[in-house]
Amino acid sequence: MNKKHLDSIKGKKVLVTGGLGFVGHNLVKALVNEYECNVVVVDDCTNSSEAAIASVRDKVTFHKVSVLDSERFFPLLTDVNYIFHLACIQIAASGSSPLQDMQVNAQSTLQLLEHLRHNKHPKLERFIYTSSCSVYGSSSRLPVDENSATRVLSNYAATKLLGEQYALIYNRNYDIPVSVVRYSNVYGYGQSPRNPYCGVLGKFVHNSLTNQPLSVFGDGEQTRDYTFITDAVDATVLAAVHPMAYGDVFNIGTSVETSVNKLVHLITQYVSGCEVRNVPERDIDNIRRRMIDIEKIHQRLGWAPKVGIQKGIELTIDWYKTTI
Repeated sequence: MNKKHLDSIKGKKVLVTGGLGFVGHNLVKALVNEYECNVVVVDDCTNSSEAAIASVRDKVTFHKVSVLDSERFFPLLTDVNYIFHLACIQIAASGSSPLQDMQVNAQSTLQLLEHLRHNKHPKLERFIYTSSCSVYGSSSRLPVDENSATRVLSNYAATKLLGEQYALIYNRNYDIPVSVVRYSNVYGYGQSPRNPYCGVLGKFVHNSLTNQPLSVFGDGEQTRDYTFITDAVDATVLAAVHPMAYGDVFNIGTSVETSVNKLVHLITQYVSGCEVRNVPERDIDNIRRRMIDIEKIHQRLGWAPKVGIQKGIELTIDWYKTTI
């Protein structure tokens, strides 16, 4: 059944904002290589470069444009069938640049939705807003599902939730065809360790292969639900094409809780001699436990993750070895 839905995006014109970012460039490559889409990539190159899409550069159209630059950005929407809105300020940077964080993560979404509302885009089939499970904050009940209370603990989570709400409001009030996905700690190949906002798992793998210590904050028993990049991309595309994703929100995770200490243990199975350092806890994303309920996306869209944490770490290590 999903093959029929997925076939509907083949050969279509697709625009991806933040298309040079970690999830973005992997999504772009999948849209080109698996679905033969005509892809327009939009990115201001703040923390990325065109090198991220080098393997498909001759098959996409790239524009170095900010999503806040309406005069240059909006004309690129002509005749698009799908818009994947991934452009954002990452969580580690959001506190130091709160106004920019709000503008990129929420204001750009509102401006884009307003443009879609007031201008005719008859070929638009879906607008996909990518959010984060950070919106749940510290939940006392695990796993957290889409109906769980949101408890934002960072500027990033606040602006991602605001972007979500704008998307859903414009769906209800103006029939803009939207879907929202909430990512949970995506990791895997293509995540540059040189990016200061690279996730903990990516940093650990890179440090283990370059003889640098693995810094564990606090006691290392804090947990997250880690999602491999190919699973995140597959779920995002499915949310764009499936009719039952219209106007709704879906968690993308694994429903498996993994501690930082477990990450260290798994990595040291593949890379020996790693030095581990315990350092004081930090104030970024200080959530003790996170595990995501994915029953909704499984039941309604038929999606389930394919890559477990151990296999995902193995694949990530193999990829990093080719880049060092």
